[in-house]
Amino acid sequence: MENVIILCKCTGFLIFVLIAKKDLLEGDILRSKDYMKKVYRNFSEFVSECSSRELEYFIFDSKFTTAFNERIKEIIDEIEMQGKKSVELAIIFNTEGEIALIDSFIIGNYIGNSYIKHMEEYYKEASLNNIVKHVVNGSEKAKRDFSILSYTILYSTLNSIYCDIKCRKETLESYVSLYDLKHCKDDDCSIVVASILIVEDICKYIGIKEGVLSDSIKSVATKRNSQDD
Repeated sequence: MENVIILCKCTGFLIFVLIAKKDLLEGDILRSKDYMKKVYRNFSEFVSECSSRELEYFIFDSKFTTAFNERIKEIIDEIEMQGKKSVELAIIFNTEGEIALIDSFIIGNYIGNSYIKHMEEYYKEASLNNIVKHVVNGSEKAKRDFSILSYTILYSTLNSIYCDIKCRKETLESYVSLYDLKHCKDDDCSIVVASILIVEDICKYIGIKEGVLSDSIKSVATKRNSQDD
């Protein structure tokens, strides 16, 4: 069993702990949707939270891309700037100095920042909250476009984070069948399903009907399938 190092950053102190067995850190994660009932001041906070929780549920082991490894220190600095110094952040490194496991809060924060950046660029709006408000009060087409864009942003972001993914097989197979994801292969399929899980939460939270979401995802899948034929 390889050794791992846990870096805990809590209230300004750094604590290094050498763990002999990674198994001690692993356990069954009960899926809870309590975050769907909360009220968030900023919509990006919800995106960060639901991303963190869905990925924690769906992915149980993975490696991280070189680019994401290099971004970790910057991400931690960004979190501290938000005044979250009391949050315990755990990073596990393997013997080669690569990130083997990272606190889900950091992953969620990274995804939330990416989501708000690309959404505001696309809609040319200064506030993600305003974008969501317009979508909620908009037409079915506006909701469909929002769903597709959300999926596209999340897929791109997750693809920049993960590689060599191990996930819940039953969930993966269920979604591949549900959305006819025959274009999926290996890690790409895991990224696609993880993106859908997060988009489902986003759409449900703001009241976009399941039919609109389903049509949006299937339209993306159909386009991908036709490109692969």
